[in-house]
Amino acid sequence: MNLKNETNFVIILLGSLFALLSILVFFSEGFYGGGDSIAHFRISRFAFRYPHLFFDHWGKPVFTIASSLFSQIGFKGIQLYNIVSGLLTCFVTYKTVKILNERNALLVIVFIVFAPVYFILFFSGLTEITFSLILIIGVYLILKQKYILAALALSFLPFARTEGIVILVVFIFFFLIYRKYKSLPFFLTGFLFFSISGWAYHDDFLWVIYSMPYTGAQNIYGSGSLFYFVNSSPEIFGIPLVIVLIAGIISLGLKLVLKKESDNQARHEFLYIFLPFIAYFAAHSFVWWKGIGGSLGLTRVMAGILPLVAILGVKGYNFIEQFLKYPVFRRFLLPLIVILPVVFMPFNIYKVPMQLDNQHKLLMEAAQWVKSSPYFINRIYYYDLFFCSQLGIDPFDSERCFEKVPYRNEPGKEIPSGSLVQWDAHYGPNEGGMPVERLLNSDDFTLIKKFEPETPFQVLGGYDYTILLFERK
Repeated sequence: MNLKNETNFVIILLGSLFALLSILVFFSEGFYGGGDSIAHFRISRFAFRYPHLFFDHWGKPVFTIASSLFSQIGFKGIQLYNIVSGLLTCFVTYKTVKILNERNALLVIVFIVFAPVYFILFFSGLTEITFSLILIIGVYLILKQKYILAALALSFLPFARTEGIVILVVFIFFFLIYRKYKSLPFFLTGFLFFSISGWAYHDDFLWVIYSMPYTGAQNIYGSGSLFYFVNSSPEIFGIPLVIVLIAGIISLGLKLVLKKESDNQARHEFLYIFLPFIAYFAAHSFVWWKGIGGSLGLTRVMAGILPLVAILGVKGYNFIEQFLKYPVFRRFLLPLIVILPVVFMPFNIYKVPMQLDNQHKLLMEAAQWVKSSPYFINRIYYYDLFFCSQLGIDPFDSERCFEKVPYRNEPGKEIPSGSLVQWDAHYGPNEGGMPVERLLNSDDFTLIKKFEPETPFQVLGGYDYTILLFERK
């Protein structure tokens, strides 16, 4: 396939994937990412009304700014944003592979879109796809030897996801080794931009440091095995991609050992693709093992480095291909064994279009009850963000609603009479720090309604899921 035909095919492929993903999202009642997706969406949606939200550290300023126009459409809009960002990521990754002169460059698009961890994020309002786009833009610019632009782009990584600091340190180290001294100051661009622009709202130039949202939550989220992400790799990336990824790492290792030291491409692939991948992977493994940094052991975080995984996967595919003697094996057998399973893998793991799970169905039922009740006109205190979103009220209007009761040990304090309090077994006792007994035993509240699922199920902390509505006396 010549260059012109291949470019046309890439455009057609990306357009077809856009249509497919958009249709699946449009017909999905459910979504991925739970409360985090809703939290990111509402920050993005209301940032124009409350500009300080553009500088909300938890919301991730880069993501909020980039998605804010899309989110005005509604939650489908922020999902559409993730589709557009993901396909842009695919295109830049494809261009990066072309710089490396690897065969089968088109495969990176398939490897990225259909990796289970990436595919499901198209149905979310989460930040990992934006992170992956910034990362691969930085790598592409480095390989194009546009070091100042690369440093500038990479400087925004920590403002798309906090763990971008790890990758940023890796790239700064490389720039020091290769004496790209003129480019180094541009790694401060993101920090300076958000520090200055958010100064007025936070009344602190160093707000990006002192407002860091992740201070550890081991008592809530726990910890796990150091090899948790390694053991989960087949579910994260899919078994076929894991196989070619391992083959790609072996191929790169052999290049470094067997080739001459002057082989710059092998060195560049090792420094700018493999090492950032392994540093990110190792950092997340470590914080989950130690139970620090607010880690919940969520496998979705690995979507942030999917472009690097896909590039190594293409190398592995080409490495395996060269050992196949007969053309029929290369053209038909290998694609049949690798590409088809990659495409079908996410559909075997996830049911799409997505349906609302039992938890969200019950929350929707509770919200509908509240909207049709006399309590709807009163101030509402809530623990689940989806419940609030279903009420259709401004979540940042403190006169209308309030997230969590203000005082955990004195739940009735400063809550107006007649106010409604929504408690659920997921967020109430965990992130909310509010045992249900404290509300039930309080003289300040009356239980007015209880919602239980038809089929009982448990949530974080081993609690049987229920929703309780209380009225402040």
